[in-house]
Amino acid sequence: MTAPASRVAIYDLDRTVLRKPTFTLFLLWAAAREAPWRLLLLPALAALMIGYALRLYGRDRFKPAAIRLMLGRHLTPARAARLAARFAAWRVPRDVPPGAQACIARDRAEGYRLLMATAAPEFYAGAIADALDFDAIVASRHQRDTNGNWLPMLDGPNCYGAEKARRVAEWLSAHASGADHIRAYSDHISDAPTFALADESWLVGRSDKIVRLAAQRGWQVADFEEAAAGAVAEGR
Repeated sequence: MTAPASRVAIYDLDRTVLRKPTFTLFLLWAAAREAPWRLLLLPALAALMIGYALRLYGRDRFKPAAIRLMLGRHLTPARAARLAARFAAWRVPRDVPPGAQACIARDRAEGYRLLMATAAPEFYAGAIADALDFDAIVASRHQRDTNGNWLPMLDGPNCYGAEKARRVAEWLSAHASGADHIRAYSDHISDAPTFALADESWLVGRSDKIVRLAAQRGWQVADFEEAAAGAVAEGR
């Protein structure tokens, strides 16, 4: 008898698995611990953020510039691993909402492979995925030099929107071809392309805007601030 195809649960990271966005938080946290003098550069970081908010440039320019400003021109593998592990230990489990914890536990118990899909840099998002016992991650990649040091420059497009969906589809094709059921969770409309790959899509949040958007798109709503969010799927 042919074994059943695998089942996959895809989770966004920022404001989904974790309450707080991680990118700027990680940069400030790392600078404060390793090079506090870099906090004097906060006005420059604020200027970068304002320029991004005004759409003077996109994420592909903003993120490398912010990393270079707060972390320097490269991260050795040992330094990157140390920072990532300490950051993940700080954020997990304290910033994981109860509903996210419940959904992750339920999906794992039901035999789903857990895939984290995020625009956050791979060098620290991977440690968060490991801390939560995810099976795999797709995230924004950064270039490395000949010594293996992480560089600020992105290696390919930022893993966001359509690019995230492309990377998820690539992972599914390689690791879960023919999956018999796919669930996806995210707090943001930018993940609509990833939701299009799923059999079951959950928009995470509790606002009226979230409820209206989910109704318009035919998605379901999960309030991860409620522990019962992990049990909302009875009968589906």
